[in-house]
Amino acid sequence: MHALKIENVYKSFGDTEVLKGINVAIEPGQFLILVGPSGCGKSTLLNIIAGLEAATSGHIYIGEREVTNLSPKDRDIAMVFQSYALYPNMSVRKNISFGLEIRKVPKAEQRETVQRVATMLQIEDLLDRKPSQLSGGQRQRVAMGRALARDPSIFLFDEPLSNLDAKLRVEMRAEMKELHQRIQSTVVYVTHDQIEAMTLGDLIAVMKDGIIQQFGPPQVIYNAPKNMFVAGFLGSPSMNFIPAVVEQTESGLGAFLEGGAGRIFIPLVHCTQALKAWVGKAVVLGIRPEQITHAPEHEGRIQIGVCRINRVELTGPDALVTTCLNKTDVIARVQPSSLCQVGETMALGFDTSMIVAFDPATEEAIV
Repeated sequence: MHALKIENVYKSFGDTEVLKGINVAIEPGQFLILVGPSGCGKSTLLNIIAGLEAATSGHIYIGEREVTNLSPKDRDIAMVFQSYALYPNMSVRKNISFGLEIRKVPKAEQRETVQRVATMLQIEDLLDRKPSQLSGGQRQRVAMGRALARDPSIFLFDEPLSNLDAKLRVEMRAEMKELHQRIQSTVVYVTHDQIEAMTLGDLIAVMKDGIIQQFGPPQVIYNAPKNMFVAGFLGSPSMNFIPAVVEQTESGLGAFLEGGAGRIFIPLVHCTQALKAWVGKAVVLGIRPEQITHAPEHEGRIQIGVCRINRVELTGPDALVTTCLNKTDVIARVQPSSLCQVGETMALGFDTSMIVAFDPATEEAIV
């Protein structure tokens, strides 16, 4: 049984088509991330799941029930908004228990539920405060507590961490991950933050222009993106895209990269069969910055190349160096202890097993 099934959902606002045939299904207990740039339709899709918006066509199933035409209160969902949406005149205790009161849950059960949720979120000492007396992180915990008190079939989160500062966002991300592991609830979570997507989700749906570009586990999408949009959207810094021509050599298929310090031959071992039809043709090679690094002594799949360094950025635990290959800026991630100065050359190792080749016309991966 699927916890959530979205079947061929379209949504239009006037003449503008926002969602264009969305199909997604997740199992009970899975954490689904809807990720994409602003305007891609992810929040609209979440609102359709919640019943806050009506789909133009298509079907929504929660568990074994079709809920497409049901009101939000009849869908057995709980939603946490970006703005927290707490009642300012109510205490934390009342905010958490309000939904229980509306459903006429017995007082004793309300008290027990509030205490259980407060303990789980470590907000027991905040129960008698008003929202105005809380920090952003504390308000977020209360909003989550109100949702948890419902014990719904599905939790829906609409960019819940976007209003927090960077340090608190990292802390809350870790807490949400731990909470999900403890209670094994089904979650649909909207974000434009690709780090949140990679760290929180069991499954990711990457959206662009109302279409799901790729759906699957985070590491699969990261390592085997289906197109250049997905490859460039996930990862920070994003994947390097290097124009090249596929060549057949004595040692196999590969491509030559021209740099300021000479010519580098890159064997293309990852999708050899598919690339045989591309010999003599232009492709785009995708390789992530962490797959190009300082090369002391490597063997096998690592190809060493000497590159001229044009820019250096220290990030703390590592450094980003920029070189130029085939007239394209390429970023490598190296150890700060291995740094050279701008204008000098540096031996870099390319992990050729992780290179993805793309069709420059369609931007789709060649597989």
